[in-house]
Amino acid sequence: MFFFIGIFGIQDKQKTIREFNNVVCSYCGSLSRAELIEQYTYFHFFFLPLFRWNKRYYVRFRCCNRVFKVPKDYIDDLKYSSDINIDRLEEINTSYGHVCPNCGAHVDPSFVYCPYCGHDLE
Repeated sequence: MFFFIGIFGIQDKQKTIREFNNVVCSYCGSLSRAELIEQYTYFHFFFLPLFRWNKRYYVRFRCCNRVFKVPKDYIDDLKYSSDINIDRLEEINTSYGHVCPNCGAHVDPSFVYCPYCGHDLE
């Protein structure tokens, strides 16, 4: 008698490809850092990834946690460039609440003051 027990699954994974220093954020105007993030779905068997699909790329600014989607024609340029052209990025609407303009923490929309740094949110 032969039994085969297999552990397999499909998961999403996110990793930072590179970081950009001294970038001016178009939303808050701060001099900040930004990250190029790759997100993809993969199939694994016994926790070993076998293949990936559905690759997506995003740029996240650390000052205000704004997230921008990177168009397909700009991905290779951004991977090997030292600058970001914000006009070529598409802003993604964040639905997880407000972001403190002082410390960048995610806070509940009903808060008047940031619970992390005490900054006025209005």
